[in-house]
Amino acid sequence: MSGRDTIVTTILALFTGRVDTTHQVTNTRITVDGDTARLTALVEAQHLLIADPATHALLKNPYDVDLVRDGDRWVIRRLRIDNTWYAGQPTAIFG
Repeated sequence: MSGRDTIVTTILALFTGRVDTTHQVTNTRITVDGDTARLTALVEAQHLLIADPATHALLKNPYDVDLVRDGDRWVIRRLRIDNTWYAGQPTAIFG
């Protein structure tokens, strides 16, 4: 998926009222260069169907993020999520 609006709309349509998720972030690394930064992390995401919690999918995803300073905050300019592995049933995510 590409583009914030596309991603938000797609995920909300797939998950709202259908899927519960939890995420754990580890191995976070951040390099700051002036008003830009790069962040990498490993994210483990568990997805359970609300109607049938036995139907689940567990994913391990490396995140690669470019950030830019916006006043007192940092905002995402680019985010790439790759999937290293998954266990369970993809239908828990994609229906």
